Amino acid sequence: MINMDQGGVDQELILDKVRTKLREDSVKLWLPPYTTETQERGEVPLELIMRYSKVLNLKEDVVATAVESLRIHALAKLAERNKFQTTGIATVKVKLAMGQKDSLKRVISLEVSLEKSGFDLKYAVSQETGLDRIRLKLICAGKVISDAQTLTAQNIKNGSQVMAVVLTETEGQARQKEEEICDVSRTRQAAELLSTRAENDDVDEFDIRIADQSGRTLQLPKEERKSLTLAMTLHEKGRAALKAKNYSKALLLLLEADKEFRSCRAEILDKVDNFAILCLDIVWCYLCLENVSELPDADRRLHQCETMFLKSYGHNNERLKLLKNGAEVERILLMRLHLLQGIVAFHQHNTDVAQRLLRQAMDEYNGLQVNPEALAHLMELGFSAREGRLGMRACQGNVAAAAEYIMKQRQDQAELLKKEKQERDDRKLAKKYGNCANGERLNMQNVNMMVQMMYPRAAAAEALKQTNNNVERAIDVLQDHPELMELPDVRDDKGPPLDLRDTDIAQVVSLGFEAEAAKTALRRHRNNVQKAVDDLIKYNGHLPYTSDESEGSSSGSESPDKDLAARKREEENQVLDELISDISRDESDHLDFEMTDERQFLEDYLAKMSSV
Repeated sequence: MINMDQGGVDQELILDKVRTKLREDSVKLWLPPYTTETQERGEVPLELIMRYSKVLNLKEDVVATAVESLRIHALAKLAERNKFQTTGIATVKVKLAMGQKDSLKRVISLEVSLEKSGFDLKYAVSQETGLDRIRLKLICAGKVISDAQTLTAQNIKNGSQVMAVVLTETEGQARQKEEEICDVSRTRQAAELLSTRAENDDVDEFDIRIADQSGRTLQLPKEERKSLTLAMTLHEKGRAALKAKNYSKALLLLLEADKEFRSCRAEILDKVDNFAILCLDIVWCYLCLENVSELPDADRRLHQCETMFLKSYGHNNERLKLLKNGAEVERILLMRLHLLQGIVAFHQHNTDVAQRLLRQAMDEYNGLQVNPEALAHLMELGFSAREGRLGMRACQGNVAAAAEYIMKQRQDQAELLKKEKQERDDRKLAKKYGNCANGERLNMQNVNMMVQMMYPRAAAAEALKQTNNNVERAIDVLQDHPELMELPDVRDDKGPPLDLRDTDIAQVVSLGFEAEAAKTALRRHRNNVQKAVDDLIKYNGHLPYTSDESEGSSSGSESPDKDLAARKREEENQVLDELISDISRDESDHLDFEMTDERQFLEDYLAKMSSV
C-alpha cells in the first residue's frame, strides 16, 4: 500500500477527496498523458498537483501519491471489467473479518466464474488464506452465501464485496460437521422446535410471549406466531453472543433472525421494535468486525432502523414518553444509532453529516452517564446495579425519580407476570377442555363470562365448544340440554392418566351396564365405583359425552406410545434448556450496557474527524 501521511488524516478520505476532484475535472487517469500506451506510468501535470494541493489543503507529495494510487486502481478495475466481459471470469473482493484483536486483517481479490457455487468460492478463500474451510462463513449484502447455490443465483456480481467471517480455532476443532459450526445450525433447529410449539399452542415453561411496545400481548395467527417466535429466539441468541463479544457467531445468528423477520408482514413488524433493534445489532457486529466501510448493507439497515424507531417512538420521542410514562430508557438505542450513522457517514466521506451525528451521539452518551455515587445510593435502598443504571438513564440522573421509576417497573413487572401466568393457565385449561367444533381454541374469556352468569364452568366450556365460542348460542344449547349442567370439571382432574382396574369395571358391568359406559364413568369419577354407578343410573346407562372425552379411552393399550412420547418430550426439553440457557428473561436486558465500546468508538472517530 502506498503511504500517504497527512498528519493523521484518514487515507481513504484523502483518496476520496482527490477522486472527487478528478471526476469534476473529467480526468481519466487510465489514458495519456497519465498512462502510456503500454500501461506504464505517464506524466501528471505539475499545475494539476499544485492546484489540487491548494484547493484540497493537502501537501503536494500527498496529492501526487494519491493520484498514482488511483491510477493503478483504475487500471486494475478496467482490466477486471474487460476480463469479465471476454471470459465471464469475475473478480470478487473478500475481506477477512477476524475481529479487532486478530493479526490477519486484509482484503483479497479472487477470480471466479459466477456459475460456480458458494462452496467453490469458500474453497478458493480457504486456498488463498490457508484458513480451514470449516471455519469460514461468507456474507454478501447482508446475507450468508449458501454453499449449494451458484453465485449468480445469490446475486453476486463482478466487483462484489464479500465478508469472510472466520470462526475461532476452538469452535472449528470442536465440530467436524459444517452444520454444527458455532452452534448456529443446532440453535436454529432448537428455535424451530420452540416455534413449532408456539404454533401448536403447546404451553409449557418455554412459552414465548409476543407483545407490542406497550406490553400488550399480540394475538397472531398460528403461522405468524411461529415465524416471529423463531425470529425472536434467533435474535436473542445472537444478542447473547454479542454480549459475550463473540461477534462472528453473533452475526451469523442475527442474519438468520433477519431472514425470518423478513417473512413476516410489515404491519406486524410495525407493532414491535425487535426488527429495528436487530438491524442495529447487525451493524454493530459489522463495526466490531471492522467491516462497516466495506458493506453498503450497513447504511440500508440503519435507515430501516431509524424509520421504524420514528414510527415506534415518534419524531421527538413523544410516543415513547406516552408509552413509558415520560421515561425514555430507550434513548441508549438512539445513541448507538447516531454513533453508527456517524461512522458510516465518515466512511462514505460525508464529513459534515458524520461530524453532526458523532457530536450528537457524544452529547447523548454524556447524558446517559450514571453518577457512581447516585448509583451507590440507589443500591443502598435495595435496588440492583442494573435497576439503578436503567432508572438513572430513564430519568436523566434524577435519583428520586429513578427510585420511583424502579418501583413502578417492579410493580408493572409483577402485574405482567401475573397476567402472563393467567393467560398461560387459561391456555392450559383450554387445551384440557379441547378445541371447538371448527378446530379453533376455546375462548376462556367467554367461559369466564358464562361462569359469572352462574353457569357451571364445565357446562359453559362444552356448550361453547359446540357453538364455536358463540355465547348466545351456547346458552341456548344449555337450555336445550340441561344434562350438560352435570358435567364434571376438568380442573378436578389433578392426577396422571388413570389405569382402570379390571375388578372395578367388572363390578359396574355386573350391575347391567355396558363395559365402555362403565369405563367412561369410572374414568370421569377417578375410579370411584359408587359415584360411577350413581351417574350411570341417573342417565340410564348413557352418559352425556364431552366432545373430547372419547379420546384415549383405552389408556392401557396406549401406554407404550405414551412412554415414547414422554421420552421424546424430555429430549426436546433438554434441547430447549440448552437453547435458553444464555438468554436473559429480563425484557430490559438489551438496554443495559456499560457503553465502554461506544465511548472508544466515539473517541476514535471524533479524533479522525478533528484531523480532517
